[in-house]
Amino acid sequence: MMDESSPLAAAVRSQMPLATRIFDAIRERTADHVGITRPAWSSQDLAAAEIIAEAARELGLIVEWDLAGNLLCSLSGTDSDQPRILTGSHLDSVPTGGHYDGLAGVVAGISVLAAFRQMDLQPACDITTIGLRGEESVWYGIAYIGSRLAVGTLPLEQLDKLRRGDTGRSLAEHMSDVGVDVDELRRAKGATINSNNTRAFFELHIEQGPVLVGEGVSVGIPTTIRGNVRFPYAHCLGVYGHSGALPRAYRNDAALAAVELVHKLDSFWIEQEAMGVPDTVFTVGKLFTDPTYHAMTKVPGRCDFTLNFGGTTKTFLDACRERTVIMAGDIAQKRRVEFELGECVGSDPTPLDNQLRGVLADKAESAGIQIREFATVGHDASIFARAGIPSAMVLVRNDKGSHNPDEAMEMSDFADGSVVLAEGIVSLLGYDST
Repeated sequence: MMDESSPLAAAVRSQMPLATRIFDAIRERTADHVGITRPAWSSQDLAAAEIIAEAARELGLIVEWDLAGNLLCSLSGTDSDQPRILTGSHLDSVPTGGHYDGLAGVVAGISVLAAFRQMDLQPACDITTIGLRGEESVWYGIAYIGSRLAVGTLPLEQLDKLRRGDTGRSLAEHMSDVGVDVDELRRAKGATINSNNTRAFFELHIEQGPVLVGEGVSVGIPTTIRGNVRFPYAHCLGVYGHSGALPRAYRNDAALAAVELVHKLDSFWIEQEAMGVPDTVFTVGKLFTDPTYHAMTKVPGRCDFTLNFGGTTKTFLDACRERTVIMAGDIAQKRRVEFELGECVGSDPTPLDNQLRGVLADKAESAGIQIREFATVGHDASIFARAGIPSAMVLVRNDKGSHNPDEAMEMSDFADGSVVLAEGIVSLLGYDST
C-alpha cells in the first residue's frame, strides 16, 4: 500500500519550489493594479506561456505550439505513435482576477513531468502538459475557445465574428497580434487533438466554491461538469415616467418587472432543491438600469439583466429555459412591459469518466489524501470529454472563492492535488509507483 513517502509522492512534492518559482514569475509579469489580468491571446497570457515554456525546456521537455497558440510541453514516450496522455488547463484569467484559476493546472502538469524526469520514468506514450488559451468567456462572449479549436468544434468563421468586449477587435486580430498564423489555422481546419491520438485528459483546477474549505479536505474529484442555460443579453422595456406623478395603475416599470422575474426564478430554484434535484445553481450576474436615462425620480423604462442557470441534469436545464419564457410572458402582461430575453445559450451537463475518477480516488486514498466527490462548474475538461476523450479532474482547495484577487490556494494543498494527478497518470500507464 502506497503512503505519503512513496517515491513518486516524494518526487512530486520535491518540485514545489519549481512550481512556486513559476507562479511567482508569472504573477510578476501579469499583475494588474488589483489582482491578475491575463486576457486571452494577449501579451499577458503569452508571457505566462513563455515562462512555462522556458521552464519546460530547462527540464528537457519538448515544447511546441499548436495552430491556435496553445502551448504543449511533452515528455517523450518510448513509442510516440501511441495515443498520448494529456494534462493541463488554461492560461487566461478574468479581469483583475486571482492567480491560480487555470494556471494551477498548467503548473501542476509541469511539476508532474519534472517529477517523472527526476525518477527517470520512461513512459510508453508521450505525456503532454497543455496550456490552453481563451477558457474564460468574459473576453469573447463564449468559453473554451482554445480547447474548442484544439478538438475542432469551434466554427472557424467565429475567428472574425467574435469580438473582444473591451477592445471591439476580432479574435483573429488579437491572435495575429501574439504571433498566431490565422491563415494557416483556417487552412488546416481539422482538430489537432482527438480520441485517436489522445488516450485521456486530466485537468487539475482550484475549486471555485467553498466545499473543500468548509469540509477541511484538500482535494476534490468531480463527478460531473454542470451544464448551463444562459440569457446573457436580456432586457425589459417599459415606459419612463415621473416617479411622483404616476400611480401604480399607470406605470410600466421595467425595473420592478425584471425584479419580479428574478424573484420568481429564485423561488423556482428553491422548489427544485426541495424536490431533491441535485447540484443546481442560479445567478443574476448583471441587473441594471440605463445610466444615460435613469434617475432617482424616474420610473425606469429599461432594465438590462443576465440569467445563468447551472445543473447536472438536462431535465432541470430544459425546465429553467421553459419556465423563464413562461414567467416573463405572465409578468409582461401583468405589468404592461415587454421582455426581450435575447439569445439563449448554454451547454449540456458533462459526466466525467468513471474509470479515471475511480483511479484518482483510489490513488488519493492510498496516498492518505482525503477527498470529496461532487459536481463542478465548467472547465476545459468538458470539451475534451465531449470530443470522446476520457477526462477527469482534480480540484484543489482554494480559500476565498475565485474570479477575484483573493484566491488563496496553499502550496501544501497544491502538492496534494499534484500527487493525485501524478499517481493517476502513472496508474494509467500501468506502472507501480511504489
